[in-house]
Amino acid sequence: MLAFLSFLLIMSFTPGPNTIMAMVSGQTRGFARSLRLNLGMAVGMGVIGIAAGLFAGWLQRAPTFITAMKVIGSAYLVYLAYHVMISRPDDNSASTASFTTGLLLQFTNIKCYLYFITGLGAFSLTGALSAIPLRWALMVALGALGTLTWTLGGQLINRFYHHHFHGINLIVGALLIFSAIDLWR
Repeated sequence: MLAFLSFLLIMSFTPGPNTIMAMVSGQTRGFARSLRLNLGMAVGMGVIGIAAGLFAGWLQRAPTFITAMKVIGSAYLVYLAYHVMISRPDDNSASTASFTTGLLLQFTNIKCYLYFITGLGAFSLTGALSAIPLRWALMVALGALGTLTWTLGGQLINRFYHHHFHGINLIVGALLIFSAIDLWR
């Protein structure tokens, strides 16, 4: 059980497409206005978790599907990186804080697929966590808590961000591009 919980915490709170987008949204829009993005991410994680639970065996044996997801995911991450890099702190026209963006990000987020395929299929647990629905709910809750934490972190560095947004946006955009490249390792 300790290995499972460690896995969940590491996957939920370490940088990835969700956490980076949540941080950027917290920086540029604040915590409250970023809740739509976070809700979209949580709903998307839930849907991906259900799909991964139902089709985990097939997903592990479908290299064509995984390759297609890598192509789509990489393209979407580069698209998001571009929009992050050109955004300004007071740019309310950018769509990076929408429910739809958070939802769609999950469908191209290989880290999300691996999170659920591994979390639901690779750990043999006893007690209450042996039930897949409970394990799924815990995984979605911790994933959502991870993005909310990064959103709050973005909000907390807001003043610094407003003074240095060009450099920060370039770094965050570069991290998103790195995430796109990292999908292929």
